[in-house]
Amino acid sequence: MASSGNKDVSPETTRRNFLARVAASIAAAPAPAGAMVGTERSEQDDPVVSLWRDWLVAHRLCGEACRRQQKLETELLREFGSFPRTRVLLFEDCGFIWAYSGREIDRLLPNGDQAEMRRQARAALTARRSEWKAADKRMGYTRAKKAEEEIADVEEALAKEMWSAAPQSVAGVAVKLHSLLEIEDPRSALQEAPWPELRTILADLVRICAGPNAI
Repeated sequence: MASSGNKDVSPETTRRNFLARVAASIAAAPAPAGAMVGTERSEQDDPVVSLWRDWLVAHRLCGEACRRQQKLETELLREFGSFPRTRVLLFEDCGFIWAYSGREIDRLLPNGDQAEMRRQARAALTARRSEWKAADKRMGYTRAKKAEEEIADVEEALAKEMWSAAPQSVAGVAVKLHSLLEIEDPRSALQEAPWPELRTILADLVRICAGPNAI
C-alpha cells in the first residue's frame, strides 16, 4: 500500500490545526467579483472581515500575553510556595491557619489579649508581601498581568463590534463562525453536537469563499 506521506499526523493534531488553517485560508483568499450580497464589491470591503482581522491579531496577542503571565506567576509561586501569607496559630496543640490578609488575621485573632499575636502576624505578612513585590518587580509579573488585561479589553471590544456588524459576504459569515469556534473550542476537540457540525459548516463556507482546496 502506498504511503500517504501524512501518516505521522494524528487526527487530534489535524483537529487542533483546523482553525489556524481556516484563518490562513480566509486571510489569503482572493477577492472574487460580486462576492458581496447585492453589490459588485468583494469580501475585502466587508466590514466584518476587516474587524475579524483586527480581532484575530488581538486574540493571538492576548493568548501570548496570557501564557507569559502564567509562566511568570508559576515562577513566582515556585520561588515562594504560595501567594503572600502568614501562619496564625490556633489554640495550643491545635495547629495553625494560613492568613492572606490583615482582615483574616483580625478574624482569626479577635480577642483583646491577642493584640501581640495580631501585631506579629501582620508584621510577618507585611514582610512576606515586601519580598513578593521585590521578586515581582524583578520578574515583571504585575506588568505582564496588566498587559494581558489591556489586550483582553481590546479583544473583547473588537469582538463585540464584529458581532454587532452585519456580514455582507460569505467570508463575513465565515469569520464570525470562526471567531466563535476559536473562543469556545480552540483545539477543535469538542465532539458532541453541535461542535462537529459547526466545524463542517465553517469548512464549507471557507471552500465557497476561498476555493475548494482552501483547507
